[in-house]
Formats: sequence, structure tokens, C-alpha cells
Amino acid sequence: MKKQTAALGLSLMLAVSGILGGCSGSSENAKAPETSAAAKQEAGEQNASEAKQGESSKPEDAGSGEVVTFKMVGNNSSALSTEAAKKIAALIEEKSGGSLKPELYLEGQLGDNDEDLCTGLSEGNYEMLLNAEMLFNWAVPDWMELFNMAFIFENQAHLQKFWQSEMGADLSDKLIEKYGVRAYIDTIALRGPRYLTANKEIKSVDDMQGVKLRTPNNPGVIASWQATGANVTPVAWGELFGALQSGIVNAQENPLANIDQAGLFQVQTHLMQTEHQYTNYFMYFNDAWYQTLTPDQQKIIGEAIDEGFVWHNEQVNAEDEKFLDSFTEKGMTLIPKDQIDIQSFKDKIIPTLLEENKNLYPEGAYDKIQALKD
Repeated sequence: MKKQTAALGLSLMLAVSGILGGCSGSSENAKAPETSAAAKQEAGEQNASEAKQGESSKPEDAGSGEVVTFKMVGNNSSALSTEAAKKIAALIEEKSGGSLKPELYLEGQLGDNDEDLCTGLSEGNYEMLLNAEMLFNWAVPDWMELFNMAFIFENQAHLQKFWQSEMGADLSDKLIEKYGVRAYIDTIALRGPRYLTANKEIKSVDDMQGVKLRTPNNPGVIASWQATGANVTPVAWGELFGALQSGIVNAQENPLANIDQAGLFQVQTHLMQTEHQYTNYFMYFNDAWYQTLTPDQQKIIGEAIDEGFVWHNEQVNAEDEKFLDSFTEKGMTLIPKDQIDIQSFKDKIIPTLLEENKNLYPEGAYDKIQALKD
């Protein structure tokens, strides 16, 4: 899908859910729409001030004691994230005593295309959106391209710590400036990490030589695995099972939920607990609308998101444990992380990508991210 070229002339190649296509809500090749901060601010303010009662909140409603009605939108990119959003909506209404009333459009009722949904939020067509990283891909492509590097984050806590840091706040500010959209970054909805599967055991980077590996069509992901010596072949998500079955490729990498959904345990014998990439969903706001809320209302919404996303993250991790048990019961051999020389992968991937992208990645960003590790 193609849109207009991005502001400042940037044309972005995007990955999936988020970063990675075929396993997230994000488009692989979507481009940022033409925009300007002033235009988005004006559009958001006009929508906020002209919205009809029962469709969208009026700015004066936020401080008047009247019911503030607003739309919370999503495209059901994952069942757990959608359920978390429903919990968040219920908590908002409960904590506010009914004075904040979300109207839910979380299952694609207003569209299922991430690019269109993100544009609609920026333009003020609705007030809240559950989505992956697409808006950040538009606003800060240099940073998000760095996020496509395998093994850049050590674990889920490391990713959350990044977004809670000054770096995360700076990126959030740039998103507001460029698109009039605010991301809630105090708590994020974590997705399960990505695992490597193959028809043989892989315990070090040397075992990647000659492996025919499927990846999403994302430059950073492709470059990461090419650096290991694998023969990387992008394959569309819907064609992956057949490609593995026929031998066009003999390995792939995905979160456990996607491996289960596609039945890849039927055509792969080994599951490697590499946990090489972490991604997440955000709750986004149209910032012009958000600024009409009182501090107490903003606090209520934030607390509800915190509770809903904590629940989500607990469910994701519990579900991953069940998937691991299920895959081994179905005959897959699990190679646990402590039996894999993860450092050998890092030693090949990280220096290669840092050198190849030294003019793309933000200066010093990689080292700053690593400094956040516990």
C-alpha cells in the first residue's frame, strides 16, 4: 500500500507489530503521509471543538463536569491487546464515575489498515488508538530502523525501560511535534519475543551457515540475519507454511503466538529460544484532544492504561509458556537459551549493522540503549 511521501521527503520502509510484517499490525512498506505539525494541530483542534455530543468530546466538557465521550479505536491485531483495551475502557469509565465514556471501535469497525488508522488519529477523527510502532516509524525512522537490529534489547524490561527513559520521552515529543499524536509510554503492551525455528538444532552463529531463512521484508531484519551467514529469503506471511513445507526455506523467526497460529510446528523440528527481538503496542492519543482534559482526567486514563497493559503483559508471558509446552508435546525439540551462544550472534550482527548504518542510526544511540540494561 502506498501513501504520499513523508514530511521532509523521507520515504520509509516499515516492518511489522509492529516492526515486523507478517506478524504484526504494521505494514512492511507503508510510507508516512505528508503532514506538518501546524496542520495536524489545527486539524485536531478543529475536530475537538466541532465534534457533536455523543460522537466526540468538546474541549469545554473536560472541565465542566459533563460526560466526556470519545472514541477508542483499534483493528484487533491481537486478541490479547484488544481485550486489554476493553479492560482499559471499563477502568476509565469506572475510575471517572462515568464522566469519561469511551466508545469502542477496537475490532476494525473504522478500518483495519494501520496506515489509515494512524492518519485518522493524527487528523483528529477519533481520540485514542491502540497500535504498534507505525507512528514512530513515520516520526523517527532513524531510531526505529535501529530497533530492527536483532538483539538490541536484552529482554522485555529493557524495552520498557527505554520508553520510560529520556530517550523515549524525546521520541514521544517528536511524535507530537510532527503528527499531533501523543504516545502513552509509562507502560507499554509487550509482545512475545521472537524465536528462531529450523529443521536442525542451532546453538551458535556458525550453525547459521547455509540456512535458508525466511524473514519479513524489512531491511534491518534482513541485514541482521545476513550477517550471521544465513541465506535470507523474504516470504509473505501467508505463503510461509508452504515455503517451509516445500523446502524453499528451511528456517524462520517469529513470536510463539504466530508460530502456533500458522501451525509451523508441523513443518519445523527445532525451536531455538533466541528471544532476539522485542516489540510492543502503544496507546496513542490525539494530542489536541488530550490537552482538553483536566489533569485528573489524564491521570485516570493513565492509571487505567497502566492496569490494562500490566494485565496484558502477564497474559502474554503465561501464553508463551503454554506455547512452549504445546510445541514440545507436538514433537518439536526446544533448545533453551542457556544452550545457545547468544554472544556469537551479537558479535556478528551488531558490529556489521553499526558499520553499515553509521550514517543512518542516531549517533551514540546504540550505546545509550545498552547503558539502560540492568
